[in-house]
Amino acid sequence: MNLLNVRWIRTLLSSRWFPIVPQLIMLAVFGLLIAGGLGVKTPDPSFAKVLRNTNLANLLVWSYWWPLVIVAAILLGRAWCMVCPMELVTSLAGRIGLRRKVLHLFKSGWVITIFYTLIVIVGIHGLSLHRIPHRMALYLLMLLSVAVVVGLIYEKRAFCSYVCPVGHLLGLYALVSPLEWRADNLSLCKSCKTKDCVVKKNHYRIVGRSCTSNLYPATIKDNQDCLLCTQCLKACPNNNLRWSTRWPFADFFHAIELRAAQVGFVLLVSGFIVYEILSEWPVSKAILTWVPRHFVGSLGITGPIADSLSAVIMFIVFPCVLLLAVLALAKLRSAVPYGAIAKTLALLLLPTMASAHLLKAILKMTSRIPYWPHIFSDPTGIVTAHKILDGRLALDKSVLNALYPIISFVAAALFLTALLSTLFIFRKATAIRNLDSGAKVPLLLGVLVYWSIFGFMIFMWRFYF
Repeated sequence: MNLLNVRWIRTLLSSRWFPIVPQLIMLAVFGLLIAGGLGVKTPDPSFAKVLRNTNLANLLVWSYWWPLVIVAAILLGRAWCMVCPMELVTSLAGRIGLRRKVLHLFKSGWVITIFYTLIVIVGIHGLSLHRIPHRMALYLLMLLSVAVVVGLIYEKRAFCSYVCPVGHLLGLYALVSPLEWRADNLSLCKSCKTKDCVVKKNHYRIVGRSCTSNLYPATIKDNQDCLLCTQCLKACPNNNLRWSTRWPFADFFHAIELRAAQVGFVLLVSGFIVYEILSEWPVSKAILTWVPRHFVGSLGITGPIADSLSAVIMFIVFPCVLLLAVLALAKLRSAVPYGAIAKTLALLLLPTMASAHLLKAILKMTSRIPYWPHIFSDPTGIVTAHKILDGRLALDKSVLNALYPIISFVAAALFLTALLSTLFIFRKATAIRNLDSGAKVPLLLGVLVYWSIFGFMIFMWRFYF
């Protein structure tokens, strides 16, 4: 089904005011969130754990905005990019900037992987960006500044394509989406003389830009790189675009080959999401953190450095152990290059990662419900946080208790879907069919081990205890 055949959708996406107006609204919201966090800080880690949920700006950013971005990527593709204020400011900066060629380092994808790694390990786990509103505000300001600076220096939409720290994440999860943006009639594209959707002279138009992500709609093969900015729809003289429904995971059955930087990104996120889910249950959290806790303790390190080092162990070392085990087993029976095995493993981990991230988003948004009755009377959250810590305010968790069994079955359904999808991909995907049996067995074992971490934890936490 082509959603652009629905009149109101085509009218909206074809409008010269879309996505500029939504982006301006989001930019204003962005500014309000920054203002709501600036100056609200604490040196007390215990107080920060509560303050992150009682400060309105911090609550919106980390418990709703970010989880909804993940949900949107999985269900709609890169829909967040469609209305992201960073796309607007970096595109406007590009109109007056130097327009220099992008360096090869950027095109490799490693800038995004390294940027995201620093945010997760140093920013979140070292400096508690997600718990201290003032630091959250500075982080958002930093992102906005980087988008402007990159736009002023490099050509086209370099920030979105090569720097945005969540670029890989949104692109990879978009592979799962049941929607795709493509050229409708390829023969019409072939006969088109003007090629307005890609021609250089249209790169810096405000409305109807040719693609500044270096994509030609007629040759788009998967959802990874298209930002759904809808500019090609406005530029095309033939109305030859479609936004269509399809089977979820459809891109996995085409010839997808991840770049090395994306493999590194998947390994990092695979470890990060294990921590995010297992930390929901004290028993599994204690097991997961046993090694980093004792290792850091043996070094006598405390504070942000200790937290960052623990994150390195959980988000980099642990996933690398899984990868090395798969590679070692494959080496015994297969002549397939290590790189091909690593890329295939990363691809096979994505359904489980996406399901886990979706569950985390649900858990985060629902678990913050008890804070909402108090949030508007104290937007900074300082007074409310003190009351909660002092025992003068008890949160009403009746809604959470009512939702508990529903979320448990949703969790089971998500991971069952992930398992079945992974097995189907393993059986039918082009990337798997090209491997010999000596490589397939270790890959399957590795993916099942990774899935089992979540499956066992969810069963024990939500259904057994």
